Amino acid sequence: MRHLALSRNRRRKHALRAAVAGAAALTALTLPAVPQAHAGPAPCVPFGTAQAPPGVPSTGDRTGLNTFPRYTGTHAPARVDMRTETTQFNRYWEFALLDSGRLVTRPRATRTWRTVRLPSCLSGKLRAISLDDDELVGIDRAGWIYTMDNVNQSPLLWNWTSAWGAMLWTAPGRKLPDDRTGGWALSVTSPRDNRAYLDIAGRVHPSGMAKMTMIPALTGDGSRITYADPWLPNDDSYEVGSPLGGRFQSVALAASASTMFVTNRYGDMFTRTFDFDSSGSDSVFFRYSWEPQTGKPSATNLMQETWDRSTAAVQLPAPDWTRQPKIPGEITSALTVVSPRPGPEQRELRVEGRRDGATGFWHKELHAKAWSFTPTGTPLQGTVLENSATDRSSETLAAPKPWNLSASLPSRSAAVDAQTLIDIGLPYSVVDPRLLDRVGLKAAPSGYRLSVANFDPAVTSRAATVTTRSGTRIPVLLHTADGMRMTPGHVGLTKTPRHLIGAIEIPRDVYRARANDPEVRRFVDAWMRGKRITPITLSATTTDLVVR
Repeated sequence: MRHLALSRNRRRKHALRAAVAGAAALTALTLPAVPQAHAGPAPCVPFGTAQAPPGVPSTGDRTGLNTFPRYTGTHAPARVDMRTETTQFNRYWEFALLDSGRLVTRPRATRTWRTVRLPSCLSGKLRAISLDDDELVGIDRAGWIYTMDNVNQSPLLWNWTSAWGAMLWTAPGRKLPDDRTGGWALSVTSPRDNRAYLDIAGRVHPSGMAKMTMIPALTGDGSRITYADPWLPNDDSYEVGSPLGGRFQSVALAASASTMFVTNRYGDMFTRTFDFDSSGSDSVFFRYSWEPQTGKPSATNLMQETWDRSTAAVQLPAPDWTRQPKIPGEITSALTVVSPRPGPEQRELRVEGRRDGATGFWHKELHAKAWSFTPTGTPLQGTVLENSATDRSSETLAAPKPWNLSASLPSRSAAVDAQTLIDIGLPYSVVDPRLLDRVGLKAAPSGYRLSVANFDPAVTSRAATVTTRSGTRIPVLLHTADGMRMTPGHVGLTKTPRHLIGAIEIPRDVYRARANDPEVRRFVDAWMRGKRITPITLSATTTDLVVR
């Protein structure tokens, strides 16, 4: 009998896998694509090594540099301390983009500039650059992105590509989400240089076998941070929720190694380490968990982390924004993040400014409490900010989103829910719950209802409420992350369903006091399965919300 029962369980599991796989396939087939205007980038560099990460190890080798013509003009900068649209540096090289469109380079701590040979279709056409790790992007006058790879290696290996976007960096090209000066930057986390990152519990995780590449950019009123990722569709649908519930209005942004650095016009500054892969959205290549991973060791590589469940998964939700201390002096909008050495959270922040009449830059390590100043004597490049001594973040907040949504929570007797998808090993970031209904995997209502006000899909965590059948309101936290889309999508919420993954969490104090509240205790036992946090998958429009 036990053998028969096990056989039935196996058949049920295989049937579930088949049904859910069918729903996942329907996701790709049935969601409407968003039409994209695509005049196209310059055609002379359609392929490059950036499309085949992770790339060669970083050495700073200078072989081939002497084949670049020596620059003898007077327009190149004497020193490069900040990353701007015309000056960039990494551990080994400095770059400057001159007014003529000429790109020059030199090894760090040297004086002689040399002209970088550009492909014919890019020569004299670039108007902005950004550099991180082993990649440099150049932007032409129409806003198209071009990537030069191996910039931590010999110049003999430097090469360009105009490709960008799904699938797997093979789409024909992408424009910047927004090209405002000081409002965008290239960010690269590589297994060669950065090697690892931290989850919300402070646990170390390998960065993966490929690179985490993106270009975050301020859009709209500065409260939106749209990011372009070369593995994702070329649209503006993927966003990082800005500080203070997605409402903080930034005037400048810098980034490096998945760490973003923003400021408002009053010098209130925040940092956040975030990437599509580390935030919970890529369950195809990464293993996540909403539950604490206490007692489990960190994996030594991504393959082990993906398949060996005795090692710690990436604990969600993704870490939120951290407020940085105020700078005790004059500053401008020119921000810089640098990854000076391998390892998680190894970042240096720089802000251009002035002290006692001398120009230079303020700087500190990511988690340091105080800023130091280095004078340089170079002209200021950014816009001087009104750097108030007190916090004025509340004066630079956008209006909350208008989407007030609610949904019936599904019965726990349903054949498939988010926990089921995780348990059977199917990437649940690709399965929209509406499609489960379409393949016959419906869920009856549980009697509990989830409500959330001013829902912003770009934000990671927000307060919400669960209402019981008796009308009791239980405060909860609703965490979300974007689902994985391989076709272009829409910005924010529209009439077209948007798929997200997430979790419902009982606040710690409410959970601890559940013995004194029968309704909370019943909800925890019956729906939360006795846990403080439980995964869900969501589908949202401007008017409704579906949860599984």
